[in-house]
Amino acid sequence: MDWEQLTIIAQIATGVATLAVAVFLASQLRQQHRDSEREILYTSNERYTDIMGRIVDPQFAPIWLKGTKDYDSLSEEEEIQFRMWNQISSIFQATNFRAGHEGLDRGIDSRIYESTRGAWVNWPGIATYYERFGRSHTYDPDLRTTLDAVFLATRGREVETTWTLGVNNRDS
Repeated sequence: MDWEQLTIIAQIATGVATLAVAVFLASQLRQQHRDSEREILYTSNERYTDIMGRIVDPQFAPIWLKGTKDYDSLSEEEEIQFRMWNQISSIFQATNFRAGHEGLDRGIDSRIYESTRGAWVNWPGIATYYERFGRSHTYDPDLRTTLDAVFLATRGREVETTWTLGVNNRDS
C-alpha cells in the first residue's frame, strides 16, 4: 500500500469520524431541547399553580367568586383585586400562546379557545373583564382574534371594542 492509498483511507476515516461526531452532537442538542422544554413547562405549571392558588385564599376567594359570576357586583376595592388576578392570568395565557403551547391537542383546534370558552361559560365575569380591560392589553393580534371569537361564542355578541382600560368611549 503506497502513501496515496493510505492518505485516501485516512481521509475516509476522518470523514466517518466527523459524521459520527455530528450525529452525536445533534442527538445531544435534541436532548437538551427536550430538557429545556420540560423545564419551561414545569416552571409554567408552578406559576399557574400560584395564580390559581389565590382563588382558595380566604381573603380573595369570595371576591373571585363574586367577580366571576357578576363583574358589576364588585365594590371598587374588590374590582381592583379581581382585575389584577385577571391580568396575571392573561399574561400567563399570552406567554403560553407566544411560546407555541397552542395548537392541536386531543382533537381540538385551539387549546386556548377551548379552555377560555369553558371558563367564560362558567364564569361570565371573566369575559366582562376581557371586554372592558383585558382586550386592550392583549397585544398579539392572533390571540386577540381567538379571544374575540370565544367572546362571540359565549356571550352571543361581538366584543364592544369601544372599551379601553375600563372606560367605554362609545359616546365620546
